[in-house]
Amino acid sequence: MSLRHSNNLNPGADPGFGSVGMIAGGLAGAAAVAAYALAVEPYRLELTHPEVFLPRLPPALDGLSVLLLADPHISRWGRREPLLLELLETVAPPDVIVWAGDFIQGKVGIPSVLRVCRAVAERYPGVPSFGIMGNAEHKMRLEFRRDFIRQLEETGIVVLMNEWTPLTLRGVTITVAGVDDPYYGHADLASALAGAPTDAVFTLLLSHSPQLATQAARAGVDLMLSGHTHGGQFRVPLVGPVKTQNPLAHRLDCGLFRPRDLARVLKRDPGGHLTTYISRGIGVANFPRVWWLSPRFLCRPEVARLTLRSTAG
Repeated sequence: MSLRHSNNLNPGADPGFGSVGMIAGGLAGAAAVAAYALAVEPYRLELTHPEVFLPRLPPALDGLSVLLLADPHISRWGRREPLLLELLETVAPPDVIVWAGDFIQGKVGIPSVLRVCRAVAERYPGVPSFGIMGNAEHKMRLEFRRDFIRQLEETGIVVLMNEWTPLTLRGVTITVAGVDDPYYGHADLASALAGAPTDAVFTLLLSHSPQLATQAARAGVDLMLSGHTHGGQFRVPLVGPVKTQNPLAHRLDCGLFRPRDLARVLKRDPGGHLTTYISRGIGVANFPRVWWLSPRFLCRPEVARLTLRSTAG
């Protein structure tokens, strides 16, 4: 009687070889993702061109352009800073420049921040420029922060600390308001809008964190520009951002949110007619508890040149 093998395995093959190969492949894939997220994507600055339709924007201001620069997080003159300035060389002059906070990553970054700000001012002479403080600036002692604000203003940036200022463009005057950092509790929206003309045709609010969206909508703000979230910085396919540090709503992460979008994300209608745009930011922040890691994945750094459109126009 002849004997037959009951399976088709190669007698000389190692049954564990396939598993080892899968593990090795997985490790290689993870290493490739890590290398890309740490050494490539954080430096792939993207210029975006959002078009923002606003029901109360005066027709005379239709087509107004706003350059939104958020979260540079500069600690030194490194790879990212020259890339930012090179990118801006390709960007047509805007009507307004907005710095949305988190300029620095520690006070050692102040000289490099000022170098960038001066270069931007030289690139766009005469363009009105406004800035606000982010939570990164509040990690400095008060005396350093005050001196930093003074130096920023010497570069031509009007720093708004819970206050507003009129801005006249194309013969139309609008209100530009800015709050101090909301994330660490320094924002005072009531003070920022106190005394502003009640018949103001249009109000632009700068808030480092978008967590003031509900308050801003109820206060009658038309457009709020923010950063802080970094778009989550690390996004997982089919899942979205890992962490946005937005206490108001995790999904208020990046991009354009019209009134109906805000109502959907907040699961309630805040009222008003607020539209908000949240930048993914220029720099990176370190991950909590793993401070040496600052990756970006599926969330490129962003410089946004917004075009404002009047629905009446």
